[in-house]
Amino acid sequence: MARWKGVFHKQGIVGLDLGSYMIKAVQVEPTRTGWRLLQIAQSPTPADSIRDGVIVQPQAVAEAIKKLLRENAFRASAAITAIAGAPVIVRQVALPKMSEAMLRKTIRYEASKYVSTSIEDSYIGFEILGDLERTPAEGEQSESAEKQMQVLLVVAPREMVDAQIRTLEMAGLEALAIEVEAFALYRALFEINRVATAKLEGRPAAIVDIGASYTNLYIVSGDGFFLTRTIPIAGDAFTQTTQNTLHCNWSEAERFKRTVDFRHLLKRRSTRSRTSGEDDSTQESADGAQEEAVLRALQAQVDELLREVRRSLHYYQSQFPEGSPHGQVTNLVITGGSSQLGGFTEYASARLGLEVEPGDPFNNPDFDTAHISAEALQMFTPVLGIAVGLAVREAFAEQQRQAA
Repeated sequence: MARWKGVFHKQGIVGLDLGSYMIKAVQVEPTRTGWRLLQIAQSPTPADSIRDGVIVQPQAVAEAIKKLLRENAFRASAAITAIAGAPVIVRQVALPKMSEAMLRKTIRYEASKYVSTSIEDSYIGFEILGDLERTPAEGEQSESAEKQMQVLLVVAPREMVDAQIRTLEMAGLEALAIEVEAFALYRALFEINRVATAKLEGRPAAIVDIGASYTNLYIVSGDGFFLTRTIPIAGDAFTQTTQNTLHCNWSEAERFKRTVDFRHLLKRRSTRSRTSGEDDSTQESADGAQEEAVLRALQAQVDELLREVRRSLHYYQSQFPEGSPHGQVTNLVITGGSSQLGGFTEYASARLGLEVEPGDPFNNPDFDTAHISAEALQMFTPVLGIAVGLAVREAFAEQQRQAA
């Protein structure tokens, strides 16, 4: 099959998701019918090298990137990475209607009205989403009502962005773009997937991305983003809880937390009720008691996380007239490394009363994954959404320009 002639023929591009726990890398190429997955890989992030989304040890992270790409035969000269977390502000705002050139000149002033961070120490981006309908006030002539437009505003700390650029340069890669994680994840799960996009028609969906340091919640529709929120409950908190419960070291807690199964809570069964052979009954009983203790401790944190998700969904719903389908989130997609706790998807669905499904960027009729083993896909898929969205970014933008 002839390959689609796009940006991937000019230089190899790798999508890099630089997490505080793992570094994920993805390389794809566009085809005439969709996308072909060329390579995927991940490796541990050097300890304490990324804090609160900021790379504090660029050299260590750069060396880890070089090793990851070299050992997994990536052929790339450029990379796209992403940023997220509480310091990254993504908001839809209403502004007086103006040209893009004029907004570019005034964006720093406009942004200062909506964010409390230092504008001088921030990078600011925007996208004009379209005109807004405005109902004239009582007694006001419709002709004199100020015309407004809806703008997606992004504000990110310079320190966070500049550190990623320095790291890529140290790794010998050209930094093509530094994107917001939310946009990359939306692209991977919906924008390049015609089947998933069709499901968004008329109703929004929620994406819950559970990482190591924090959980990001996004509410999206076919028109883009409505709400983004960062919740400080995620994988590291789960590991810490497990460590405190078992009085073990961090690596042991990481392994043990993945043995629990939240489905036992739904069945109202205690893990202590499971039986085993008589020869090992004492040991099995002890193991069951440990698992039950960890499960109950984790349940408290997971329930708090789901309460915060529910509050966000209720807030979003309150922005629409009662009964409006645009305010009804009925589907939730869960992704990220810490979403792999046993039975988490089923438990979240029962608690939230929503359809919950794992985020799989390769559950896409237009994605060819034949080059990658089924075992690797099963292992990596839950954590690759952001990296996939980054990897396809340039080619997808080129496709859109050609289609316009």
